[in-house]
Amino acid sequence: MNFQKLVLASVMMAAGSLAMADDAADVEAAIKKWQDLWNAGDATAATAQVFTEDARLLPPDGPMVEGREAIAAFWQPVLDSPAKDIELTLIAVDIQGDTAIETGTWAVTVPADGGGEMQVGGKTLVVWKKGDDGQWRMAQDMWNNGN
Repeated sequence: MNFQKLVLASVMMAAGSLAMADDAADVEAAIKKWQDLWNAGDATAATAQVFTEDARLLPPDGPMVEGREAIAAFWQPVLDSPAKDIELTLIAVDIQGDTAIETGTWAVTVPADGGGEMQVGGKTLVVWKKGDDGQWRMAQDMWNNGN
């Protein structure tokens, strides 16, 4: 490989790395947005901003939920419950073009038996899709309870 091709290949690899870093930061911002909207308590507004139109939830021990409207209907009773202050933590994100795969954890504050509060949580695996508008939205959201 001649010097010019080597320099061009290096520049292209660096540009690709920067784009992936930008996408990873954008996914992390979208996770924060979901957390903030969840904590605000309006499932319809939250799902409209953060989920793809044809998104799927795969909740533990329950049937699959498909589409924004159904996802909002799934989440609203949870948001109306005493559960509060969701905390989402990104462990890793793998970007492949317009798809990102997130591995993370979640924790929610709930009433404890006998009074007080406690945190419950688990792990998450989320598939994000980058839309034509450049926004990352959840296409598939799966989580479990516990460590």
